[in-house]
Amino acid sequence: MTAGRHRAVAQRSRWRRSSVPAVVPARRLPGIDLVDVVSKLAHKVSPDELLAGRARGDYLGFCGERFRAASMVEPGRGPCQRCRERLGCGWGGGAW
Repeated sequence: MTAGRHRAVAQRSRWRRSSVPAVVPARRLPGIDLVDVVSKLAHKVSPDELLAGRARGDYLGFCGERFRAASMVEPGRGPCQRCRERLGCGWGGGAW
């Protein structure tokens, strides 16, 4: 009986899954979402504009509109349609 157990343990490595998880690449979309304090629309800005806008106090979205950002916890009312069209991104249930 013990010989059978040892054989099963030795064969287990054949049917065991790999310990390395499979990597599934995520689709990267350009820009960072910032919510406009007035319209509550989520605009996309570039990473460089995020840094520059922090120093200026306002941001320039991909749509060309200059806006002031709301608090980072402020929920938006949806994406800016012009930013979306400019980037060619679809709106899919909460993500660009």
